[in-house]
Amino acid sequence: MVNPAKSLGPVPSEDTGTFPVLDWRDGDVPEDEAWVPEQLYRAALERLPVVCVDTLIVRDGAALLTRRRQEPQAGALWLQGGRMRKAEQLAQAALRTAEQESGLRLELHGLLGTFSTVFEASAHGDTTTHTVNVTFLAFAEHGARPRIDATHEDYVWWPLRDPTGNTYLDQLFALAIQRLQEAGRS
Repeated sequence: MVNPAKSLGPVPSEDTGTFPVLDWRDGDVPEDEAWVPEQLYRAALERLPVVCVDTLIVRDGAALLTRRRQEPQAGALWLQGGRMRKAEQLAQAALRTAEQESGLRLELHGLLGTFSTVFEASAHGDTTTHTVNVTFLAFAEHGARPRIDATHEDYVWWPLRDPTGNTYLDQLFALAIQRLQEAGRS
């Protein structure tokens, strides 16, 4: 069996194509043009997990963490990522969401793993949010400066070797350190 973490080669961002920025967060999009109508999305969240992609962006031994403005995880430092769109490939979704949220040009360098998270809050009413997160590792260029989107307040480059106190993030940091060592980039 092929290990997808080993077989995925770098995917430069310019090879992923472009996607319209239509999302439930875009308040200026007419209701009939929204990606998923709000009422339907709320009903789905109450019954189903959501497939998401997260991307751990690394530059010079540190990970980019952004402070979220909205639930789930409002006020917390978190990775870049979001929901996968229908007919979108995992790598495409990872680059689309990470580049949209960070403003950086990125290069994917493999899959860190697949995780399940449950959050007590949701941006869509009083329901929990259950996500299945396919999490990638990506590199930003040395000295690259993020231009975060409106869904985040600020950002920090957090050293990979410093614990965050968040079990999910700390696990990803450990996996990234291992991957960087294997690639001779630590």
